[in-house]
Amino acid sequence: NHATGYHSVVSGGGNNRASGHTCTVSGGHTNVASQGYATVSGGMHNTASGYHSTVSGGENNVASQGFSTVSGGSHNTASGGKSTVSGGYFNFALGVCSKVIGGYIQNA
Repeated sequence: NHATGYHSVVSGGGNNRASGHTCTVSGGHTNVASQGYATVSGGMHNTASGYHSTVSGGENNVASQGFSTVSGGSHNTASGGKSTVSGGYFNFALGVCSKVIGGYIQNA
């Protein structure tokens, strides 16, 4: 585990990285929080790379724009600013303020 960003924290798990300013990775495995105030709570292979972005858990999820959120599931991406994917599998919230509630292969 590596917390290299200013005021960043990695609380547990393995092979996690918090490299942005005031980022947090709480646990899980191979998770990355790389932009200011980004958070990954757990799961595995998740990335929060947008400013104030959050991935709560699951696996292979990405929150890549400012204030974007993925709550869980697998292979989900929130790449629009202020976008949200609540869960499911292989869902994409691509537009600004877009939301995908869950399900399978949904786009917004």
